[in-house]
Amino acid sequence: MFLKLKTAIDKQEGESIFDKLCEIVKEKNEDWRKQLFKKRDNYLAFLEYLQEVRKHIYSTNAVESINSGLERMITELGGYFPSQRSLEVNVFVQISNLQDRWWRRPMPTVRAVSYELQQIFTLTYKMEAVL
Repeated sequence: MFLKLKTAIDKQEGESIFDKLCEIVKEKNEDWRKQLFKKRDNYLAFLEYLQEVRKHIYSTNAVESINSGLERMITELGGYFPSQRSLEVNVFVQISNLQDRWWRRPMPTVRAVSYELQQIFTLTYKMEAVL
């Protein structure tokens, strides 16, 4: 079901699959289903983008990269950051690495549709400013 959701053709199909998943969850935990359903638009936001870049949008690789880098630094420092300053420097290093790896050198599939993504972004936020 999750694979079907990730590869849905459009948001309508994704909503249909998500609703079916919520029905499965309902059998086990009604409260959790309600929470999932309240956030449905957030969970399915990636379906509003071009299919070529969706896998990069719903991925948590960038966040996991920062976390694993911080964990490596904690291990190298003996299990903890010795000071607030040390923590700040290490977070800065991780964010700089993130910018080098993910932001300055975009993936070819993302770069190929960057114009379309900019148009979506512009239309979305200009419409919000008008409303």
